[in-house]
Amino acid sequence: MPYPDLFRRSWNRSIARLGLPPYTPHGLRHTWATVTLTNGVALHEVSRWLGHRSIKVTVDQYGHLTQDGRQRCRQVVDETYVEYMPVSPVSTPRTRAAPGAGLVTDRRGSRCSTPRPCRS
Repeated sequence: MPYPDLFRRSWNRSIARLGLPPYTPHGLRHTWATVTLTNGVALHEVSRWLGHRSIKVTVDQYGHLTQDGRQRCRQVVDETYVEYMPVSPVSTPRTRAAPGAGLVTDRRGSRCSTPRPCRS
């Protein structure tokens, strides 16, 4: 019959053997949630992986780590349309791509008219 402190002692021995700081399983859970949310993973995905009963639990605990909606929207638009952005008069001139260059193709090789990946 295992004794109540078996897991904790085994955990601590393993962490010491690996030469890691004294992490706890719960601390690693918080670290994972923090890293994923600050790098743009959707809140509902993190909530599901953490096993929270409701997304409200995740929002209450980690909501401050998500990107502001306005900031995220601007980032998505900038990343998507960077080649179509006009050149500012202060920056150095750059050459424009040939028409049709940079268009994404779908799995069949057909050209798409939008700069985002096609669904086929």
